[in-house]
Amino acid sequence: MIFEQVVLHNFGAYRGEHCIDLGVTQEQPVVLVGALNGSGKTTFLDAMQLALYGKSARCSGREQVSYQEYLESMINRDTPPHQGAGVEFAFRTRANGQNTLIRVSRTWLKRGESIKENLVVSRNGEHDIVASERWVEFVEDFMPSQIADLFFFDGEKIEALADPIRSAALLRVGIHSLLGIDLVESLLRSLQQVERKRMIDTASESEKSILQAIETERNEVQQLVELNILKRASLQNDLDGIEKKEALALAEFKRLGGELLLQHDRLVSDQTYYQSKKTAIEDELRMLAAGVLPLMIPTKTLEVAVSKALSAKQNGNVDILRSEAESRDASIEKFVKTLGVGQDTQKQLSSYLREDRAERYQATAPTSAIPKELLNQFSQEETQAMARLAVHTLQSLTDVDEHLAAVERNLAAIPSSAEVSQAQQEMENYRTKRTKLEAIIALLDDEITSLRTKLDRLQTQSEREAERLGEQLTRDEVSNRMINHSSRGRKVLANFRDRLLANNLHRLELSILKYFQRLIRKKTLVHGITIDSDSFQISVMNLAGQIIPAHRLSAGERQLLAVATLWALAHASGRYLPAVIDTPLSRLDSKHRGTLVQNYFPTASHQVILLSTDEEVVGTYLEQLRPFIGRYYLIEHDESANTSQFIDSYFSPTLSEMRV
Repeated sequence: MIFEQVVLHNFGAYRGEHCIDLGVTQEQPVVLVGALNGSGKTTFLDAMQLALYGKSARCSGREQVSYQEYLESMINRDTPPHQGAGVEFAFRTRANGQNTLIRVSRTWLKRGESIKENLVVSRNGEHDIVASERWVEFVEDFMPSQIADLFFFDGEKIEALADPIRSAALLRVGIHSLLGIDLVESLLRSLQQVERKRMIDTASESEKSILQAIETERNEVQQLVELNILKRASLQNDLDGIEKKEALALAEFKRLGGELLLQHDRLVSDQTYYQSKKTAIEDELRMLAAGVLPLMIPTKTLEVAVSKALSAKQNGNVDILRSEAESRDASIEKFVKTLGVGQDTQKQLSSYLREDRAERYQATAPTSAIPKELLNQFSQEETQAMARLAVHTLQSLTDVDEHLAAVERNLAAIPSSAEVSQAQQEMENYRTKRTKLEAIIALLDDEITSLRTKLDRLQTQSEREAERLGEQLTRDEVSNRMINHSSRGRKVLANFRDRLLANNLHRLELSILKYFQRLIRKKTLVHGITIDSDSFQISVMNLAGQIIPAHRLSAGERQLLAVATLWALAHASGRYLPAVIDTPLSRLDSKHRGTLVQNYFPTASHQVILLSTDEEVVGTYLEQLRPFIGRYYLIEHDESANTSQFIDSYFSPTLSEMRV
C-alpha cells in the first residue's frame, strides 16, 4: 500500500480545501512534515485515521465525546455548520493482482441538531457502491483496525511502550490479532456454549434446574460486573477531567503567587531570624574594631616597623626608635581613618599613641623599656589569626545579607489574599472532588474484584454441574456423541492455539532481536530476546546467557526496545503498509535520537511519513535523513486567511523557511 494523497476540506484548523500529495520513490521513501505545536500537525494525522476508520478511528480528543460530537467539533470554526467538512484519503494497493487506486471520501454537515455523514469509495476513479456501503468490512482487508497502532503511532506511544507492562499488553493484543488466536479462543468458547446448551436441552426440568439457577445467577453477576466497569470508566473520565482542571487551577494559583502566600508566616519568621543574626554579627565587628583590629595595618609595613623597633632596642638608638615609632603610628592613624572609625575613637587612639611614645622613648629611658609583650601582639601568627577571624566574620555578614534579601524579595512578591483566594478556593474544590471520585473508584474496584471472584466461583460450579449432568445424560446417544466430539474438538483447538503461539513467539523473538540490534549502540549488550508465553513480558539475554528483565535497561534502551517491538510486529503482520510517526523524537534523549534517524526511519517501511516539531528532525538529524527524503512540507498558520496550510518548505537552522 502507498498513501498517495490527503485532501482536507474545512477540517479542524484547515479552512477551505487543502491537497497534500504523499507519493514517494523507493530510493527516497520519507515524507517529512514540519510543524510547530498547535499548527495542525496532529489534525492531519487524525484526518487519515478518520477517513479510514470512521467511528473506530483513534483520533485525539475522542475520549470523552460521542462520534457525532467529534465530527461537529472538527468543522472549521470559521465555516458555517451547514457547509460541513470532509476528508479524502487516496492510497494505491494491489487488488486481484492489479494495482488499484482507492479514494475514500468522508464528508459531513450539520442539519438541525444532528450530523449527516456520507461516505463514498471509488476504485480507479469509478464509484464502488458495494465498498461504499460495506467499507467497515473492506478496510479490514487493507489495514485492519486492530493493528493500526503498529503503523500509526507517536513519541508518547513509544515512551509508554517502554513500560514493560504496557509493551506486554501490546504484544498480547498484536500477537492474538495477527495470528488469529482471538478467533480460535472465540471458537473454543462457542463450542463450550454449544455443549452446555445441548446438555440443558436434553435434560429434564428437574435435572437442569440447578444448572439453570447457577447460570441465571452467573449472568446477573456478569451484568453487574459490566455495569460497574461502565460506571468506573465514566468516573475515570470524570476524574481525568477534574485532574486537568485541578492542574490548571494550581498553575493559576502559582502564577498569582499563591505558594508564596502560603509561606507568609515562615518568611516572616525567617526575616526576623536573619535580622537578629545580622545585628549580632555587626556587634561582633564593632568589638573587633574597638580592640586591636584597627592596628592590623598591612602585614609588610608592620613587619618592617617591628624589625626596626627591635634593631633600635638592640643598638640603643632611641632617636631612631622614636622616629620609626612616629612613622608607624602615623601609618596606623591613617589606616584607622580608612576603616570609618568614629572621630572620638581616632582622637583616643592618637592620644594613646602619643602618650605611649612619650613614655617609651624618653631620651633618658633605657631602650629595654619597650615591652616584649607589645611587640608580640604584632607577630606574624597573631596578625594572621586576627585576619582570619575578620574575614570569616565579614563573610558571615555577606551570607546573612544575601539570605535576608531573598526573604524580603519573596515577602514583597506576596500578593494580597484577595487576589489568590478565588484561585485557591477553586483549586481546593477540584481537590475535594478528585478525592471523592478516587474514593468512589476505589470502592468500585473492590466491588468489581469481589464480583469477579464470585463469577469465577459460579463458573466453576456451572462447569461441575454441567459435567455431572452430562454424565447423567449418557443414555442419550446423539447428545453424548455430539458432546464428546465437541470436547475433543476443543482439545484439538486448544493444542493448536498453544503450538501456534509457541512457534510464532520464537519467530517474533528473533525478529525483535534483529531490529533491536540494529538500533542499539552497545551491540554486545543483547544476545537474545525471550517473551513469556503467559505474561508476554520481554526479557533480554546477555552474552553470558543471563536473563535481564526489560525494566533493568536504561530509559533510552527501553524506548529503543519498544521501537524494535513495533517494527517486528509490523513485519510479522505481513502487511505492506506505510508507517506514520508523529513527533518521533520528542521522548528520546539526544544519545538515542541519531540511532533512530539513521537506522530506523529510512527502513521502517517502504513509505514513512514523519511529523516533526522544530526541535526534532533539524540540524544534524535532518542532514542524516536528507538522502532518504522524497517530500518536505511545513505546516504554518496564515493569519490573513485564518487557516493552517501546507507549503513546500521545511525549518531552516534559524527556524525560517527553507525552500526545497
